[in-house]
Amino acid sequence: MYRVKEESSLLTFLKGKTDLSGREIKRALESGGCRLNGKLERFASTKLKEGDKVTFRLPKVLKKETLSILYQDPSLTLFNKPSGVTTTPEPRHHLVHRLDKGTSGVLLMARTLPMKKDLEALFKKREVKKTYIALIKGAPRKDQGTIDNRLSKKGTFHGQTLYGSAPNGQKAITHWKILEKRKGASLIELHPETGRTHQLRIHMAEMGHPILGDLQYGRDVSFPEAIDRLCLHAYRLGFIHPKTHKKVQATSPLPALFKH
Repeated sequence: MYRVKEESSLLTFLKGKTDLSGREIKRALESGGCRLNGKLERFASTKLKEGDKVTFRLPKVLKKETLSILYQDPSLTLFNKPSGVTTTPEPRHHLVHRLDKGTSGVLLMARTLPMKKDLEALFKKREVKKTYIALIKGAPRKDQGTIDNRLSKKGTFHGQTLYGSAPNGQKAITHWKILEKRKGASLIELHPETGRTHQLRIHMAEMGHPILGDLQYGRDVSFPEAIDRLCLHAYRLGFIHPKTHKKVQATSPLPALFKH
C-alpha cells in the first residue's frame, strides 16, 4: 500500500512507484488491480490528494480474451463475450446490438446485411427476449418489481457519458426479480423490455442497489475485494429466426464470480 504525499493523477503516481509503462498500468487498472481508499479504481486519470491510500497489484498474466460461439447458422451467430472485451464486429459479421465492455454474456451478430436489418427490426419491435443476471449491492425490500421511466444524458465522468432518469428522456422498462440474497449483496434476474444505454446499471443504481463493480453508477459505493469486474451478465437471448421462423435461443454460463 502506498500513501499519497502530494496531488497528482493516479497514472503519474503509479509511474513513480513502479517500473511499468503507462499502457501496462492502464491494463492493470482495467483488470481490477488498484484500490483507492479501499474502493476499486479503474481510471488512470483519477486525481489523488494528499493522504489518499493506494493499493496496487499486478494482475496475473492475462491471456487475450476472445469471443466463443454459442450458436451459428449461415446468417447469424450468437457469441459468448467475456467481461473486459469491447464490442466490435467479428470478421465477416455485422453488429446488431452491443454489450458494455464490462458486461459478459450472449452477443448477437449478423453474417449478412439483410439479416442485420431483420434482426435490428426484431430489437426495435421488442421481439428479442433478453435475460440478464447481476450481483447488486444490498437487498431490495421487495422480491420483484418493474421500473418504468425515461432516461437521458446527464453528464460525464472521466470522459464517459452518464445517463439518468429524466422526464424528457427515452422510455426505459426493466422487470427484475431477486434470485438469492447473500451477505451484503443479492443475485438478481433482469428482463429489459427496452435497450437504452446503461439501462440496467442506471435502474439498479437509482433503486439504491448498484451493480457490484460499476465504477460509473456505483462509484460512491465500496465493493468487496473479490469484485474485479462489472457484475452484469447477459445470461440468455432468444428470438424467432427471421428466415426459418424457428425459435433460436442461447445461454451463457454464469461466471464463477456470480456463484458462491
